[in-house]
Amino acid sequence: MRILLVLALIGGCKRDPAPQDRTGDLPVPTRPAATAFAPTQTGPTAPTAPAPGDDLSGTIVATMNAGGYTYAQLDRGGTKLWVAGPETKLVVGTTLGKMVGQLMTDFRSNTLKRTFDQIYFVAAFPGATSAAPTAAAPAVATAQPAPAGADEKVSAAPNGKTVAAVWAGKATLKGKPVIVRGKVVKLNNGIMGKNWVHLRDGSGASGTNDLLVTTQDTAHLGDVVTASGTIATHQDFGAGYSYDVMIENATLVAK
Repeated sequence: MRILLVLALIGGCKRDPAPQDRTGDLPVPTRPAATAFAPTQTGPTAPTAPAPGDDLSGTIVATMNAGGYTYAQLDRGGTKLWVAGPETKLVVGTTLGKMVGQLMTDFRSNTLKRTFDQIYFVAAFPGATSAAPTAAAPAVATAQPAPAGADEKVSAAPNGKTVAAVWAGKATLKGKPVIVRGKVVKLNNGIMGKNWVHLRDGSGASGTNDLLVTTQDTAHLGDVVTASGTIATHQDFGAGYSYDVMIENATLVAK
């Protein structure tokens, strides 16, 4: 009797159906179509090639070196553009041509601490020709005439030296700081990342009465300024423009 009861109970129990594999009901995942890798651009926009046939050419009106690159501003018949490439010795007034580059917009140069609205990066600077004799030197390239009274007497600054004294003592002053007060008689701004200023104070004879100063500060023709910087000697900028003595990296303070 017990056996029959157990069998009846076993027969009456229904097993749960075995779990079924439902994966076939799900859509098979598909790999998204391959796309070209495009890195996220931060800062300047991505470079684009110049228009076909648009060779980069022009006459150099400004050039500077920074961060292993040479930057040059070209004049193309009145239109200005910037190009940059491997560090190369370039001279203002040189003609460059037949370059093809990659355009960068809103390019920020941290070394130069400036942003270029548009600049082309090139692999080299081919097609250079000799610079015109009157256009090569950034320090003297200026269309501005010397102001009236260029050789008027200007008193020396406290603890400063006259222009003539700097010329006379250039050998011992090399690498040392000096202070010179004088009138701005010639200038050219923004060349090779610097402003180039010539000072006179009425001292010295012809050839030793003019002192070149490089600076980041801005002056105006005819200003009387006090320049504080370091003496450098025998500086050669190419194309026959060399300077026996000059003041580098000066600060300018108006009188």
